[in-house]
Amino acid sequence: RPHVFTNASGCTGLSISGNRVTIRCISLRFLIMQAYDVKFYQISGWQNSMTGAADTSYDIAAETAGGATPTLEQAREMLKTLLADRFQLKLHHETKELPVYALVLDKNLPKLKEAVSNAESPIEFNFGIKGSVTARKESMPQLASFLMNEVERPVVDKTGLAGYYAFKLDWIRDHAIRIPGFPAEEDTAPDSGGPSIFTALQEQLGLKLESQKAPVDLLVVDHAERPSEN
Repeated sequence: RPHVFTNASGCTGLSISGNRVTIRCISLRFLIMQAYDVKFYQISGWQNSMTGAADTSYDIAAETAGGATPTLEQAREMLKTLLADRFQLKLHHETKELPVYALVLDKNLPKLKEAVSNAESPIEFNFGIKGSVTARKESMPQLASFLMNEVERPVVDKTGLAGYYAFKLDWIRDHAIRIPGFPAEEDTAPDSGGPSIFTALQEQLGLKLESQKAPVDLLVVDHAERPSEN
């Protein structure tokens, strides 16, 4: 049976080691994101339905029977079972037309370099006031996925650019981002002279975010409870 512990410290994301699946210091909302492989904006109704559970961080440890190493999909199925059994999670799917951003080419040519074919793909982030991302081998859909966290809205790649690119992007945020699993950056006054993410995309990469509407698949949380500790 999976074990659930509250008030943990030292956050990490989902980790698979041998037959053991662990998550440290994660909120219920992020746990649902991991289990159902969705973005934060795709979870609706959680503010009113997660009574007693939404504002708590959890440690979770689960093991597969027989000692086999689970795949990521199997680990997600384990988390779905845990959510239903221990958190009494009930939800349903719904499609709504919501505001989104389309990532498109600016009027100028894109300022992107094609990635070296044998380049490694790790991407470096800075979550502080001075935001930055350095990519050595990233696609435009991957960039769109990253931008969702910055603009707090779905971002759809409509650049028409295939392949992988190397780029560096620097901008100024209004506030530092808090993400489970990463150390919190110091909150300092934003540099009013720095570009926003929208301006930086245009000036540094030759790309633009256009406001549009599109159908979005949502997970609507109907009910969730805070589980008892083991």
